[in-house]
Amino acid sequence: MDYNVSVNGKSLPVLVTHKDMKTVRLRVFPSGEISMSVPFGTTDEWISDFLNQKQKWVADKIERFENTKAIEKEANIRSGVSTRILGRQLVIYVEAANRKRIIKSDTKLFLYTTNPNDQEDIDKQFNNWWQRAAKEYFIGVVDELYPIIQKHGIGKPKVVVKKMATLWGSCSRKMGRINLNFYLYKASLPCIEYVILHELAHFLYPHHNKDFYDFLTIYMPDWQERKKKLDYDIVLGV
Repeated sequence: MDYNVSVNGKSLPVLVTHKDMKTVRLRVFPSGEISMSVPFGTTDEWISDFLNQKQKWVADKIERFENTKAIEKEANIRSGVSTRILGRQLVIYVEAANRKRIIKSDTKLFLYTTNPNDQEDIDKQFNNWWQRAAKEYFIGVVDELYPIIQKHGIGKPKVVVKKMATLWGSCSRKMGRINLNFYLYKASLPCIEYVILHELAHFLYPHHNKDFYDFLTIYMPDWQERKKKLDYDIVLGV
């Protein structure tokens, strides 16, 4: 069955996936795609009714994406455009200089370039800087939280930062590493801490079972609030 949700008079498709889970998860992505995960056995009628109830919520999400100036794919960097870093909105300023560098303050990000007319070079400079800055910051957070699992005999995992379409993070127990989303650097510290602790916990509990969530609750009692803020304020790619 095809599922849709009505937004401003338009019928938008919703990708519905049935999973072994207890709750429903509805997500709107910056691309405009809408996905919904539901427990096995959920009826078509229930799904349709739920989507009808969520029309305003979906519309608000889509409007937020359309109105924001936040850079979605870190492309076409230019003066006057803004992006979000660590929960703060920063205005970007591109200026010609004798050497390349990027300087960030609380409200501004200055990109100094030797090629002010080369958009591809500017975009690459910004992208490389973001990758390095995000990884350095994430490693610092891992260092702070790692002792929680270290006492269980788990080695410190390697941090890999990459662009992911639908996940904030993932872990590879076999490779001893955690993968963190390039765009997670947009989130505030409490949200980043939640994602990292979530992935670290998977080294002890591979599945999202009661033991896993009990562990999260012990070491981060407000993890649900942090997760909600992350999903509401940032959402992948924004």
